Amino acid sequence: MRYILTSKGYTFVDAIIQLVVLLLFSQLLLLYYVWFNQIEKNFVLTEEIEWEFFSLDMESYLSNVTTLEEQVNQTGIRFTKDGQEYDIECSSTVIRKQKFQLGHEIMLTGIKLCKLKVVQDQVIVQVELSNGRKEVRTFEVFESSQ
Repeated sequence: MRYILTSKGYTFVDAIIQLVVLLLFSQLLLLYYVWFNQIEKNFVLTEEIEWEFFSLDMESYLSNVTTLEEQVNQTGIRFTKDGQEYDIECSSTVIRKQKFQLGHEIMLTGIKLCKLKVVQDQVIVQVELSNGRKEVRTFEVFESSQ
C-alpha cells in the first residue's frame, strides 16, 4: 500500500486564522448590540409615545360630551357622548375605558399612580409612570347641547 502526501487538509494555522476572524466578528456583534440598546433607550422612549397616544385618544373622547361627572376618590370619570355612556378609570397599572360598564379597553399601560379630576369644564389627568416619570395633562371638555 502506498501513501500519497498531498497539501490538502486542515492545519493548525488554518484553525488559528479562523478563530481570529470569528473573534473579530463577535466583537462587532457585541458593539452593535450595545449601540442599539443606547439608541433604543435615548431615541425610542415608548412611555412618551404611549402617553401622547393616550392624550390624543382622550382628547377625541372629550369632545361633544353631554354629561360629565367625576367618580369617587378621583379614580375615574363618567361621561355621555352621542347617547353612549363611557367610563374612563384607573385600575391597578392601567387606565381603561368602558362602554355602558361592559368589558374594558386598555388606554394606557405601565402606570403606578393615577388621578382623574373634573374641574369645571376641564379634566385633569395626573399619572406617575412605572419608570418614575410624572405626567399631567389638562383636557378641555367640549359639551354639546343635546
